[in-house]
Amino acid sequence: MRTIFKISEQTIWQLIGKAITSFSTIIILGALARSFGPGEVGVLTLALAYLGFFAVVADFGLNAHVLPNFLGDNSHREWQRLLGLRIIIAVLATILAATILLFYPQMMVFKLTVLLGLLGIIQPAITTTANVVFQSKLRFDLSVLANSLGSLLILGAVVFLIKQGLGNPYLILGYSLGWFLSALLALSFTRKYISKLQPIFDLSYVKRVFTESWPISATIILNLVYFRVDAFILSNYKSFSDVGVYNLAYSIFQSLLVVPAFIMNSYYPVMLRDFENNKREFISRLQKAGGLMLIMGILGMAFTLFLSPFVVPIITGARGFGGSITSLQILSLGFPAFFLSSILMWTLITLRRYKLMLLIYVLGLILNSVLNFIFIPKFSYLAASYITGISEYFILLCQVIVLIPLLTKLRSTAKITE
Repeated sequence: MRTIFKISEQTIWQLIGKAITSFSTIIILGALARSFGPGEVGVLTLALAYLGFFAVVADFGLNAHVLPNFLGDNSHREWQRLLGLRIIIAVLATILAATILLFYPQMMVFKLTVLLGLLGIIQPAITTTANVVFQSKLRFDLSVLANSLGSLLILGAVVFLIKQGLGNPYLILGYSLGWFLSALLALSFTRKYISKLQPIFDLSYVKRVFTESWPISATIILNLVYFRVDAFILSNYKSFSDVGVYNLAYSIFQSLLVVPAFIMNSYYPVMLRDFENNKREFISRLQKAGGLMLIMGILGMAFTLFLSPFVVPIITGARGFGGSITSLQILSLGFPAFFLSSILMWTLITLRRYKLMLLIYVLGLILNSVLNFIFIPKFSYLAASYITGISEYFILLCQVIVLIPLLTKLRSTAKITE
């Protein structure tokens, strides 16, 4: 009972942090939409998506792999080496991000916005490394506090700049202030558990970690490309107004997708325990959890379909964002697939089918990219909205196809063992 309470408590902290971040993002997008219109929203959201991609590359999903090393009391040197590794990756990712801009189509405001926001790649490398300590100690409240205060500073700074009549690229400077504060606070809180914060650059450690964790890292990077490739294809074929309309809807949609993610953060340890101790119970609970996730996905779809015409105008002031309502409603049709595919992805991880999971998401990315290249030039953000759902249902179908024989075999093995 105490373990369940602790997991629930940590899930609630994550939801609180996400709520604060999402609230700040929505207020900023609303203020920007009311003051400047879809074009400015398109530039800012595309720049943040661009920086976010390289931030995830710098993250590389290493925390899941190294977390067992932080469950004891002697993790100080491990943390220093992990920080050194993350700094190396972040610096390389920053250089790569700046270099790619040289070959990007001539959109000077977008390029300048990205260049002024390159701190957005370094900061997550620091805060994510701090998070491995907070997670191992079950202190997500410290992570939430650092990120939330940074988000609130971003909100205040960006809204102030908008009120001064300043648009892109100046707005990204407000984000940089918040990112700096989040990193500083995360390091400060980490000091409670780690005596030395200086990074150690250990090349043998770098090689070992990459060798062991690359399938998970590749899947995470593919997931990010899969989720945001449509925005960049849209920006190449359509105006920044179309990008702004779509990205506003997608920002709201993506904020809601944290629900299945946080549920799985809490349920995953239960899955592992059942798999190790009672495989019949593992399958039984998995079926019940899958049914619950399907119901939640359907309810999320229904509520979003109903509330979209009210929520979008409240955020934007109904200035040029009518298409965001339709886009958000279309995106919501994918909620059942996103909820179910979330639990099935973690099932594949529990079964240690990392490469099979990676293959499924590669196929999903290929389908998503091909369909977007074919249909976005003609149907703009409406095509991107439909294709997001189609791609997720395709991934769900692939997961079901590969998991049915695996779980059937697992059930048979469990019966024989008993």
